[in-house]
Amino acid sequence: MINPNLIFRKTDLGTAEVTGRKLGLRSELRRLLILIDGRSTVGRLATFVRDAEIETLLLELQTLGVIDTADGHAAASAAPTTATATAAPMSAAPVDQGLAPTHEQFLAARTTAVRFVNDALGPSAETLAIKLERTRNPQELRDVVNQVKLSLERMMGAAVGQRFLDAVRSSVKLP
Repeated sequence: MINPNLIFRKTDLGTAEVTGRKLGLRSELRRLLILIDGRSTVGRLATFVRDAEIETLLLELQTLGVIDTADGHAAASAAPTTATATAAPMSAAPVDQGLAPTHEQFLAARTTAVRFVNDALGPSAETLAIKLERTRNPQELRDVVNQVKLSLERMMGAAVGQRFLDAVRSSVKLP
């Protein structure tokens, strides 16, 4: 649960998105992005969207890199147990054991993640799918997969988030 007293601000990318509309945000995301001013709390912003959606929308905007907390810390850090429990989504084994995925495995994991999100969310998956597709290496993908898993859990329940993680992991067959 995001702290209702937390304050978000637009990043440079977020400010550019308000004027340029390059990401093609859904209306509710765009409206919330416009409302984020670096002074309003999450509780205040929640009055302008469906209460149950505020956390998901904020996480999605943060995943896209258009907002950040005013103090520069990730909002997802409010739930450290979930974030740390999913620290290595691309493999069951830790990366420090020299089991880093090959480029082909990275591409397979990214493709699987994008397909899963599109299948689960349909047209509303566009911003998350774009974020996944923009990853350039396994570490970036690992970070975005964690964020997407949290989003899926909040939107559709823990079982869907776990199925997403399992699908990504199974697409990377480490020796």
